[in-house]
Amino acid sequence: MRPEIAEFLAQLGSVRAFSPRTVEAYTYDFTQFCAFLGEKIGNDWKVEGIDQYAIKSYIDHLSDKGNAPITRGRKLASLKSLFGYLLSQGRIKSDPTSQIRMPKRCDKESSYLSEEEYKRLLKAVKDNASRYYIERDMAIVTMLIGTGIRLAELVELNVGDIDFDNCTIKFIRKGNHEKTIPVNAMVMTAVRRYLKTRESIEPSAPLFLSNRVRRIDTASVQYLVKKYCMDAHIEKKGLSPHMLRHSFAVALLKQGENVFTVQQLLSHRNIRTTEKYLHINNDDLKTAVNKIRL
Repeated sequence: MRPEIAEFLAQLGSVRAFSPRTVEAYTYDFTQFCAFLGEKIGNDWKVEGIDQYAIKSYIDHLSDKGNAPITRGRKLASLKSLFGYLLSQGRIKSDPTSQIRMPKRCDKESSYLSEEEYKRLLKAVKDNASRYYIERDMAIVTMLIGTGIRLAELVELNVGDIDFDNCTIKFIRKGNHEKTIPVNAMVMTAVRRYLKTRESIEPSAPLFLSNRVRRIDTASVQYLVKKYCMDAHIEKKGLSPHMLRHSFAVALLKQGENVFTVQQLLSHRNIRTTEKYLHINNDDLKTAVNKIRL
């Protein structure tokens, strides 16, 4: 890792207040980039000597390795941020990424669960969870479906972030911004039942614990969501906590909520992100048209 890159990573956390998880993702991207340059041109390369052809060669290399457009785009965005910073600091004379376009990505329809499917999912948790973890797993799945919270946000919750009196939860959104959202009674009930099984519920304690009585990690939540979806015989691509976030958004839309309300609940900065996220399939369109009375 070159000192210029290390300096950029340091200011991401200290000056721009990026979350540790985001800084870790940038670090991983730059480590891959440095390894690629080391193999191609040797370890004595300098940041100011990198040109657009080296960047293009790296992006092509990622494509040859099977990285999807969205992944290549994210890694290129990391490099654009880095070289933009170095240019602003006078470390380089020109930005080698400025003329490189982001890879075109195919917008695929995101998967989501219908009301019947997510009820089956909740029933699968009740029927298949062990007696030691049934309340925890019910609280996790209910919260994912009922709030649209991101996986990374869920695992970082502490007991004190739950306000039972006002029916809200507080957490840190992307960009290290604190967010408080309202939560319905079903989610609160599931969390309350889970906390009754806990020995310690100090405000600073992690809300969801692993089998080792530590803060649960993202991989464990991903595993249990996929497992219970399979137990519920839900056969869809992309079985994941993010699919439950999408299901929350679609459920709101079907209930008649406007897209701006959903944007606020999901903390999307751009309304276009919310519009793409709220996919309506052809069956939904047919149902809407058939409701018209002429």
